[in-house]
Amino acid sequence: MSETGKGGFMHHNKFVLALVGALVVTITTAGAVVRTAPAEAASTRISSACSAVPTTTTEFDGIPGTIFYKRLQCLGTMAPGQWAYSGPIDGVMGPNSWKAASAQLARGGYYDAPALYGWESADVVKALQRWAAAHGRYSGPIDGVWGPNSYRGAAWALNREF
Repeated sequence: MSETGKGGFMHHNKFVLALVGALVVTITTAGAVVRTAPAEAASTRISSACSAVPTTTTEFDGIPGTIFYKRLQCLGTMAPGQWAYSGPIDGVMGPNSWKAASAQLARGGYYDAPALYGWESADVVKALQRWAAAHGRYSGPIDGVWGPNSYRGAAWALNREF
């Protein structure tokens, strides 16, 4: 091979190395962007009105009241995107409150129904039971039926979520 041929060959090698280096930088940078975006998207936002909601005594007595449902609405304010609850934190669970709470529970992998229902469905109760069980605060059946222990477990988790 002549000197001219070697020079062309070496020039080609340098070009390939430069392309590979640029590709590595691009892939590494793209990976950093991909890793950062989900963290930002998953950042939890909660309604400022929730800071005034006290802890619920349902954790101790198993009897839900307005504060229990206010905390459940606050859980719904943490739901992703269009499902986030933006109504009043008044303890009156309407369709948007239930859908938002269900969406947030789905985000955590606890709600596995085919749809988000706008009422207190057995599916959302099961999700709350799973959530309480995952926190070690409920050991009863995941049956979608409220009982004092289901309320206690869900309340314990709600009191510590925010």
